[in-house]
Amino acid sequence: MSIDPRKYPTIQPNTALGRALVAFFDVLEPVFAQGDKGVFQAIVFGGCAVHIHTQSRGSADVDAELVSHGYADVSDIVALLDEEAYVFEDEEGVSQMLELDTSFNTTLGPLHEDYETRITRLVTQSSVPNVEVYVASAVDVAISKLGRFGDRDQKDIQALLRLPRVDIEEFERLAREAISYYVGDQVRLRGNLSAVLGDYSGSEDST
Repeated sequence: MSIDPRKYPTIQPNTALGRALVAFFDVLEPVFAQGDKGVFQAIVFGGCAVHIHTQSRGSADVDAELVSHGYADVSDIVALLDEEAYVFEDEEGVSQMLELDTSFNTTLGPLHEDYETRITRLVTQSSVPNVEVYVASAVDVAISKLGRFGDRDQKDIQALLRLPRVDIEEFERLAREAISYYVGDQVRLRGNLSAVLGDYSGSEDST
């Protein structure tokens, strides 16, 4: 992954969790601020990405694809991010925390091969340009959730598909393409996709 930030739209997080997600990566600024370590880039998936897109439900786990372009070792970056939980206050003043999910891997579920073309950059609080945080598109987050497909994942998918900017036909096309080259149980994933489309169609008919 090598991303040119000038090519992508930006979004300003406007919730406590959204702002905390940006601040979560600020621990890396001393490493990359001078520019001699290259550039750090992260693409956020999972519950945090769902929240950025929908402002619904939160997540304590930060699922992210992490890449270092330069001289900083990824394992050192992960260790720094995983050193301690990031604590913040939600809109009600209740203490919450964010922690890096070190077990996250984009190969664990289906994901379209050109997902990077649809990402959005989170506007950072810092002037350091070398730490870049992106969020996967609503469509790609929904596709990735076809893998585990628990009750929470199914609710997240439906919430993402109901966003005004999401095209259900594009979602189905990209999902089928992603499933076609997924290394795993494709039959189960196609069944999950059919269930998602059925639930979406059923809720549309009832409105």
